[in-house]
Amino acid sequence: MATVSPTEGLFTQILKCPICLGTFKRPKVLSCGHTYCVSCLQSHINSSLINRGTPQARFSCPVCRTDANLPDSTMTVEQWAESFPVNSIVSSLLDMTVNIPAEKLCDICLKWNRENLATSFCKDCNKLICSVCRDHHDEITSANRHNVLNLLSDNESKVVIPNLSFIEICGRHPNEHLKFFCGDDNAIFCNTCGFLEHRKCETIITIDDMIKTFDVGTKSKNVEANMRTLESHIKRITRKVRENADSIKNDKAAILEHIRTLRAELNAKLQQLEDTLIVSLEGNHKTENLNLQTQEARGQSLIDAINSDLTQLDIVMTHGTVIQKVIVLHNMEQNQSKYSDAISTFQEDIQDITFGLDVNKSLKDLMNDLNGCGKIKVTRTKPRLPQCSMVTIAQKKTAMVGGSSVSPLKDKKAIKISEFNVNIYGDKSSCHISDVLILNGTKHIVIDFTNSRIKVYGENYNIQESMTLQGQPWNACILPDNTMAVTVPRYKTILVIGMEEKMHKVREIRTRLQCKGIAVLRNQLLVTTYDDEHSVLLLSMTGTEIRTVRPYNYQSERLLNPMCIKINQAETVIYVSYYFGHKMVAYDTSWNVLFTCTDEMLKYPFGLDTDRESKIYLCLCISSKVVQLSPDGKLIQTLITKERKKDPLAIRFYRDIDRFIVTYSYCNVVEVYDMCE
Repeated sequence: MATVSPTEGLFTQILKCPICLGTFKRPKVLSCGHTYCVSCLQSHINSSLINRGTPQARFSCPVCRTDANLPDSTMTVEQWAESFPVNSIVSSLLDMTVNIPAEKLCDICLKWNRENLATSFCKDCNKLICSVCRDHHDEITSANRHNVLNLLSDNESKVVIPNLSFIEICGRHPNEHLKFFCGDDNAIFCNTCGFLEHRKCETIITIDDMIKTFDVGTKSKNVEANMRTLESHIKRITRKVRENADSIKNDKAAILEHIRTLRAELNAKLQQLEDTLIVSLEGNHKTENLNLQTQEARGQSLIDAINSDLTQLDIVMTHGTVIQKVIVLHNMEQNQSKYSDAISTFQEDIQDITFGLDVNKSLKDLMNDLNGCGKIKVTRTKPRLPQCSMVTIAQKKTAMVGGSSVSPLKDKKAIKISEFNVNIYGDKSSCHISDVLILNGTKHIVIDFTNSRIKVYGENYNIQESMTLQGQPWNACILPDNTMAVTVPRYKTILVIGMEEKMHKVREIRTRLQCKGIAVLRNQLLVTTYDDEHSVLLLSMTGTEIRTVRPYNYQSERLLNPMCIKINQAETVIYVSYYFGHKMVAYDTSWNVLFTCTDEMLKYPFGLDTDRESKIYLCLCISSKVVQLSPDGKLIQTLITKERKKDPLAIRFYRDIDRFIVTYSYCNVVEVYDMCE
């Protein structure tokens, strides 16, 4: 079976048009960097043009969907593809690629019945040449200017010999060489470009001068590393897209099952309602029908009595004497009054009866609004992806000229990307979320102090489960065995909660003092106390008190009411916020003070956390702010400012991305932020 060499496979991919999937024919490159055959590009323009016939006419790249910038807006649509520049790199690669037969024998030797392995290929002669014939070939005057290529290896079916002189040619002016570098615009350009676009630029040097300070080796390594990083990052994004496709497929199946279950439940309820109504209808019909039959019999008895009197009257009037007639007529006159009273009473008892179905208003409303009782909800949130960290920082216009340094990046800002409600059925009051844990970037554990609950939310912030505690929980941390430790200050207790399947209590740890903040370091629990000692307790995993840490001059330094305790990701620094001391202190793992943050702004520090770069983030009550500090405790900026009475309580960063969660005092909403430039 024929095999494809790595080089052949690589160049086949590079030289393939994304539209026709064939080898490029007159490759044209868009401003986004993607290349297409000129005919393929024009066909795409014709079929996908937006706002045709207007000055706003445009089209997007078929691959990345970026709007294409037209080199010459005065051209007609039919000329757009031609107006884009030729991809000189691809064109050169096409020129450098030559098909070679599998048996690489010298064509000249074969004419003399000799079989010698070819080592070169002459593009002008279109012949394979061995080393001996190559020497003779080069001696021929007419062949001096022939383009002779060396074969790469015995296994290659294509020859690719780099002829990279095209790189030095200006892409906009094919007859000009690139000779200058502009530091103002960070651009390499030719004489014509310089005259047209860089006349007012001040920082211009020749490429020869640029080469003197340009570290090609380091730059090459950094560029390659960055490209590998970008490739890896896009693979992660693509993998996330595939996972999302699988996820919505599962969501679809779950929703279909839910719809069927809902339909079955509705059918069952409707059947139950139908059965109940039919039983009631049958019972009422039977009762009323019996009553009507009784009334009918009563009327019939009166009719029979009257008919009997009429028969007697007829007989007497036909055969009776005058005296008999007088007596009967007198009696019948008396009976008429009785009959009249009986009929009046009977008539009073008669009622018209009708049956109807009285439908409850809520059922009518439900039937009228049945279409609005449910809908498919599509939720879009930013995926949790790590940042694409490259080796070098992107340069601004003040790029490197000579040995000058690169301008620093701007500080990142906090941008709110989402929020979710943590008030659930059974909560007695507004939520006071005193801590949040994030597991694997997908599970969010919320500590609700006021409602004495631990709540678990999924990747899309949907409630998964909750656990009600006897006391009010405060802070939590994940232990080495993947259980969770939760402080319950009032009961001087630390609860250890199992996390597999459903939450359950594993054990209790009783503490000597009321504890609030909690962290774990090297199989020791670190808990803050706000009793008179204002200290940090070091406990074993079973609760044995190992040591009490308290600054010697804690009263004079006002290191009072240690609230939150956190450890940086490298586990080298311990941070403690002192609520009434208005300070944040950083300790090393031997509890030596590294620095103390005493900025006037840092009043009433509450929750804290650190990011991947060891920057520190503090929640400030009263002032209702979240601030960012440098790793050595210097104030960088205020990230979040809220209205009064909405004090930030807890902050928690995702481990691998610049994203964090913030909670607020007596607030049912938890907010999610991204750190963006």
